[in-house]
Amino acid sequence: MKMPNNRQKQIVTNGGNPFSQVFSEPPMLSSSKIIWSGMSLEQHCLPPGETPEYSLEQFAITINLGQSFRVERTLDRHLKTGLMFTGAVGLCPMYTSQAIRWDRDANILLLNLQHELLTRNAVELLDTDQYEMLPHLITQDPLVHQIGLGLKAQLQTNSSESRLYAESAATFLAVHLLQNYSTRKSSIQEYVAGLPQQQLKKAVDYIQDNLTQEISLDAIANYLGISRYYFCRLFKQSTGLSLHQYLIQQRVERAKQLLLQGKMSIADIAQACGFSHQSHLHRHFKRSTGVTPKKFSNL
Repeated sequence: MKMPNNRQKQIVTNGGNPFSQVFSEPPMLSSSKIIWSGMSLEQHCLPPGETPEYSLEQFAITINLGQSFRVERTLDRHLKTGLMFTGAVGLCPMYTSQAIRWDRDANILLLNLQHELLTRNAVELLDTDQYEMLPHLITQDPLVHQIGLGLKAQLQTNSSESRLYAESAATFLAVHLLQNYSTRKSSIQEYVAGLPQQQLKKAVDYIQDNLTQEISLDAIANYLGISRYYFCRLFKQSTGLSLHQYLIQQRVERAKQLLLQGKMSIADIAQACGFSHQSHLHRHFKRSTGVTPKKFSNL
């Protein structure tokens, strides 16, 4: 299985579908219409084939969702081959020339992290913007795999929290990659007390005031004047919950109050609490309380 050497090199931009020039078929699933901050996601089901030589303006992560297949990759003229097993992860740094060939049907998830996202976190964690991300043809990384599956599920449900979830996931993913797949080791200052009480109150007040809206992680972090990575860490230390979990909890609590008042329909309550639709409220409410909103209102 030899890789041709007469390929035309292509640079794929950040906009739209990053792999539109690489794969002949459009993705089965794409975040291009949602526009997640710092990251995009695509799912492709590909027949056996090969790509032209190309390089990306993003850091690319490949996750194999389907059966195992053999893969051959020429990366900066260095050839590597291996078995891409189910759940395997592949990493390719930005602006790195590569060409790939695979021998059977492939069901893959592609996560693309923007340079700005990695650099921002490198400055915060490594105190430098001089770093080098390392390529991996095939590796086993359960955290990257689970984050990829979580993002895929969020995109499929198209819930009102998908943007917040994606922003949080992108930050943790960037930190994980910098810690484990870069030439510099991070030195993270440990905070054991969480957010100062004044900042925690400001964060909680912001959430309560904007509960009916789509809440941005960047907006809260900027409001507090700290990086979103440290906000995620300190907020969880302070509350015991991730921001996404806390937001769901508070929306359910507000739904309880409105249900007990008995003045609004369940559909209107869902909208008033920031849920994208009634079934979304129903799912989270029952998971949290053990009963449906309708049964709760009749208690």
